[in-house]
Amino acid sequence: MPPKAMSLSVMGRTPMPTHGMGAYFAPAIPLWNDPQLIRNDSEAQRIAGQLGDAPAIVMRGNGVVVAAPSVEDAVVLTWYLEDAARIELDCLAAGVAPIRLDEDEARRRATRSGRIFERMWDFLTHGDPE
Repeated sequence: MPPKAMSLSVMGRTPMPTHGMGAYFAPAIPLWNDPQLIRNDSEAQRIAGQLGDAPAIVMRGNGVVVAAPSVEDAVVLTWYLEDAARIELDCLAAGVAPIRLDEDEARRRATRSGRIFERMWDFLTHGDPE
């Protein structure tokens, strides 16, 4: 339950792609606009349908769901999503609307070359004996 993403979610917002890490969520992260927890197969199918091909969906007041090919990628994307939320909230607190990446900027920036996900995983797990 990334705290900054949850703060945006209760405002009816999801983090916009405004910087490099947010580019992986372009054009937008869907919002599951229901404060109830997912408690049955029918609701799970509905949220999965709304997620579609997006890498993540934000659940209003209930965290995020991230879909990725590996646990490592899911953790990295969750961290990227939370960083995008932090930046957006910082901009809003300063009274300045953040500049959204356009489609071309987001596409070019959302790269996986240079071991970008692996390096973030290494950073996030540094010092963990497991």
